[in-house]
Amino acid sequence: MARNEQYLKVLKTPYSKWHRSLHNGIAMTDIDKIAQCPACGKCLFIGDLIFNKYDQYKTKAFFTKKAYLEISIALQIPYFEIYYTTVGKADNAPLERLSVRRIAPSQGDLYHISLDKWLQYLEFKVQEHIPVCQSKSYLLERILEDNEHNKNFTRRNDYVKLLSNRS
Repeated sequence: MARNEQYLKVLKTPYSKWHRSLHNGIAMTDIDKIAQCPACGKCLFIGDLIFNKYDQYKTKAFFTKKAYLEISIALQIPYFEIYYTTVGKADNAPLERLSVRRIAPSQGDLYHISLDKWLQYLEFKVQEHIPVCQSKSYLLERILEDNEHNKNFTRRNDYVKLLSNRS
């Protein structure tokens, strides 16, 4: 974690305050997002969430990105910078829009995408993993569960089809 807080709303836990008070011989970073299979926990991609309050799409320094790159390479999973903007650009407001840039395995362009398109990508990554998932039965159970979160699961049948073709 960076010693010098660049933003007013950085996480200020007792641990982060303690760590920031220490010498220059140590460093840590936090990992924002690791998408994973909801059944077996397999890591599908890593993402650095960046609040895009001023519409600058500013990437982080290479030193900060290095940990993400190492994890991405070691796990052989993609690494993205995910810029999010909130309604009214308020800190705790609902999401308004997303912009995504692939950093690894190769750098891509910045894409402005709708929240539903990003949801479709998240679903795609799980569906891409289904053939090798070690917990297919549990995944099927999770997606078929009758709860408030699954009420708006519009593409549920895509999962069901893949999970029904189990070998």
